[in-house]
Amino acid sequence: MFLHKVSFGKFRNVAFIRTFLVELPLVPHKELPAIMKDQSVMRENTVASEIRKFNLLQEQRVHTYRLFEEGHKIYLSTSPNYDFPTFRQLVHDITQEFKRISADIIAIEKNLRSSGNAAVADTILAIQECEKKKLELTAHLQLARQMVTECSEGELEKMKEKEIRAELGHVVEEINDHLTELRYEVYNGE
Repeated sequence: MFLHKVSFGKFRNVAFIRTFLVELPLVPHKELPAIMKDQSVMRENTVASEIRKFNLLQEQRVHTYRLFEEGHKIYLSTSPNYDFPTFRQLVHDITQEFKRISADIIAIEKNLRSSGNAAVADTILAIQECEKKKLELTAHLQLARQMVTECSEGELEKMKEKEIRAELGHVVEEINDHLTELRYEVYNGE
């Protein structure tokens, strides 16, 4: 399942956005090369080719996070009678997309490792671990935001949200450091 490339800023009608998020068929915002689906051909690709595929998948992951965040904002806007069925469907679709992206990146990591590029594969594996933590923190942050919405006077809830934001910021920094490291690994390997 793929996601649309969408700019939500131009939409004002929450009902339309909710419908858009749930009912519109999901399509790729950038097509993956057909070669990614054939593991035997993938093994013959160069490190640079694998990294290009990885970068494309990272772009898709970033887009998926944006969609997830926008969907959560819409969900919070339905307070106090939250539209949970719509949000639950979005979470399901987002989860499937993250699983697909992750599986494709794991295949790239394994291919790189089997072709003798352990340093590059290790960096991709480290990014995957950080991305897993980022997704968990994103879910915790969304729950914290809901608590702040429900308890607008609650200082404890606001502090918890701030703590999670800070931790998420550190994870994003770590991901960016690994991405920089990956660029150096590839540059030094060529």
